[in-house]
Amino acid sequence: MNDLDKFLETCSNRTIQQIADASTILSKVKWKTVSFTIDMIPAPSHRPRLCGYRVYVPGAAKNQAFFNKKVLPKLNGLFIDTPCKMYVDIYCKMPSSFSKTQMALAEMKLLRPCVNTGDNDNYEKAVWDMLQPNEKRGHVGIMANDCLIIDNVAAKYYSFHPRYEVTIKYMTGIGPEMKKLLRLKDHEI
Repeated sequence: MNDLDKFLETCSNRTIQQIADASTILSKVKWKTVSFTIDMIPAPSHRPRLCGYRVYVPGAAKNQAFFNKKVLPKLNGLFIDTPCKMYVDIYCKMPSSFSKTQMALAEMKLLRPCVNTGDNDNYEKAVWDMLQPNEKRGHVGIMANDCLIIDNVAAKYYSFHPRYEVTIKYMTGIGPEMKKLLRLKDHEI
């Protein structure tokens, strides 16, 4: 007997029915997918810094300005305020020290970055910071908050054309039952 079975034995019939109802609601969730490219040389996000009474992330404003000017206009007013899944392919700049064989293998996605390129989570954070509105940068963005990301996958590659390729799958058509189930309040997202 697994932990869930043990837990369900302790539940009342009313709770069991609520679980069944919620499972039905969750099984009917629709997901929409959007994909886009951020044509810039990927760089990992820096650690936040404190300057006087203000916390900032070096380079974040520049990255978001690039995103707002080059990518945002192509997304036709997209704004995500529901749980989502994020997939980021990070195409790092091809090292000039590579031989032609290494370059070909890297472009074929067989030779992958693993040292001296930055951590995946810091690259992802750079993307997430570009997507979120920020009061100092005009409240512009496509995602209410990165806490909405319930699943994320990042992969690093080398390429002659450095860039980020982003795919986001987000819940659509969330009704009041789903908001209640997920404990989402309109003023929170």
